[in-house]
Amino acid sequence: MKGMTLKTNKMKLSTLIALAVMTIMLVPLTGCKNKTYTVKFNSDGGTKVEDVKVKANQTVKKPTDPTKDGYIFDGWYYENEEFDFATKIKKDITLKAHWNDVGIQLADTELNMLVGNEKKLEIISLPDGLTEEDLVYSSSDESVVTVGDKGNLKAIKEGTATVTVKSKDEKHSATCNITVTTEQVDIESIKITGSSSVSVGSSIKLGVTFNPKNATISEITWSSSNEKIATVNNGSVTGKKEGTVTITAKTANGKTATKKITVKAKSTTAKKSSTSKNTKPSSSKKVVEATSVKITGPQEVYVKESIKLSATVSPSNTTNKTVTWKSSNTSIATVDKNGKVTGVKDGEITITAMTSNGKTATYKVTVKSRYQLTLKAIPVEGVEGTVYQYTFTVTKNGNAFTDYAGFEINGHGYRKVTSNPTVAAGHVSKGQNSATITLSNGEKKNLIVKIN
Repeated sequence: MKGMTLKTNKMKLSTLIALAVMTIMLVPLTGCKNKTYTVKFNSDGGTKVEDVKVKANQTVKKPTDPTKDGYIFDGWYYENEEFDFATKIKKDITLKAHWNDVGIQLADTELNMLVGNEKKLEIISLPDGLTEEDLVYSSSDESVVTVGDKGNLKAIKEGTATVTVKSKDEKHSATCNITVTTEQVDIESIKITGSSSVSVGSSIKLGVTFNPKNATISEITWSSSNEKIATVNNGSVTGKKEGTVTITAKTANGKTATKKITVKAKSTTAKKSSTSKNTKPSSSKKVVEATSVKITGPQEVYVKESIKLSATVSPSNTTNKTVTWKSSNTSIATVDKNGKVTGVKDGEITITAMTSNGKTATYKVTVKSRYQLTLKAIPVEGVEGTVYQYTFTVTKNGNAFTDYAGFEINGHGYRKVTSNPTVAAGHVSKGQNSATITLSNGEKKNLIVKIN
């Protein structure tokens, strides 16, 4: 009996110990269920982002991206890695904003100018540490547009040219495609571009875009609704005291645009020196920036037809190889986001490819009309055997065309006639044919021969 009592007591003791352990384990588990953690957002000099309380094992919602003058927001980072907002929060953490320089930003990336006109190429913003004294300007065709060392443009003759502005160390660049015409195209409307905020004591540069895109440039008059809050001079807005103002831009023909600008308190954040500049954290996600870009592909395209251009970004391990494409004159040819160029009318344009960090390449493309001679075989009446001649039609870009004086096939000339126009069968072959057409003005163009 004594042994059984001892055994029973041991079992009761074990049961009590097990219950005690379970109770101890349950207490912290119950407590964890209601625990919250703080996620802090360090915007690193950008606009403030409020801290967020998050329940244990829940995710934090990504906040609105902060802004920072002269920089582009590039994500939130935690311990040198870009933070995944699908991560469950299990402790207090601080996320830090990463910023990239915006590079050189121009008020205009496309301009239309009249022959003889002059204009200054306006800079909206520059990378940290750069001034306008550090910039170098160049024109792809100085017979069309010249550019001075301060960005002063002068339209010389009708045509297109690309003006490039680079930092002297060639780390930053931007381009403006310029079309020079002899015909005035009136502005129908304008829009102000640029930042919507400025700090007291600081300045931002605003620009304008025109509609239609081929409108020739106009003198712009700028004004501020309250110069005690902010002043504006040639698009440069300077903050005077906290508040909101309306900036107005007006063209010579009376078209206006407005933009609300908020003037914020003067930033107390010390400006970073070049040695402590915020760079991409060194990790497995290290960014490799583009150093150059090159365009390859055909240099001619027919009206209503397309060619494909390719952009090769260097180095080969560049992280972001995306490029944006632009045509210097969309009335001559357009280019889509994939580099497909489509001819609109005869002329020459400059196609520009730009990398995500501002490296550019330009490429000349000539747009030509396609003249086609279509031959249709018919038997010659009254002749024994099978003898043929060809009736013909001439088209330009797929449309009937009669404004020509004559054409030549394989060395045999034909004048334009109005009755029974035919081509001798012996003058053409089923294979390759060499042919030209002489237009009414005496110009000669290549002619494509199609035999039905």
